[in-house]
Amino acid sequence: MRLGIHIPLKGGFPANLMRVKEYGCETIQLFAGNPTGWKMAPPNLPEIEKRVALAREQSIYPLVIHCAYLVNLATTSPEFYEKSVRLLNDTMERASLHRAPFVVLHTGNHGGAGVERGLNQIIRTISGIYPEWPGGVKLLLENTAGSGTALGSSFEELARVLQAFPAGTLGVCLDTAHGWAAGYDFGSADGVKELLERFDKIIGLEKLCLLHLNDSRVGRGSRVDRHEHIGRGRIGLEGFRELLRQPWPEEMPAILETPEIGSDWDRQNLETLRRLLE
Repeated sequence: MRLGIHIPLKGGFPANLMRVKEYGCETIQLFAGNPTGWKMAPPNLPEIEKRVALAREQSIYPLVIHCAYLVNLATTSPEFYEKSVRLLNDTMERASLHRAPFVVLHTGNHGGAGVERGLNQIIRTISGIYPEWPGGVKLLLENTAGSGTALGSSFEELARVLQAFPAGTLGVCLDTAHGWAAGYDFGSADGVKELLERFDKIIGLEKLCLLHLNDSRVGRGSRVDRHEHIGRGRIGLEGFRELLRQPWPEEMPAILETPEIGSDWDRQNLETLRRLLE
């Protein structure tokens, strides 16, 4: 697998990429724009081409784009829905310019309207817009911690959406901290084996395209999203060791989203993962 880091926007792309390259980073994730804003600035094509060329030159791939947090395809608000669809479409286009094969999307919140209605709305929305997305970019649904009315905390809910589309249309990003908060046992070797078997049975491991590697500050099943540095949270090292040592494809990206991105913690967390692979 290819280990990587979510890089911040602050400080500029070249400086951040070269910094994590020094740590042995092999893949990166970034936001294509403001992660908490509705509008994306017009693309600076020369700047994007420089990013693509630099990442290629440094053998850092794949470059993964994370969608803005505001996007919610299950919202009951017509205004938020319209903005969400527009921003998702813009993000898919921006990912294509970055030659990014994946865009990660938080599944959404039904806002009290109910799980079934929320999932149906997500399916209906993607059905209407995915044929217009650029080729070579796949949308990955990220599992959630399950707080409030969040959708996608269970493998069954993710499968409900994926199974509505032809094979290969969508994929999954599996976040360890979110899964732990939702009740899945990422903290032990047996737990990891069991949950991956369950994932394969319900969703299919062939649809797992990306791992987000994060420890958690909260207890298993708390349904609270609180990331922590690897080995310093409630998940611990045993589960990460087992997860990393699975027979993943060589090109499988596994990306850190630990706290204090852009600091020396990036190096420390990456070194911890590499030791677990030894």
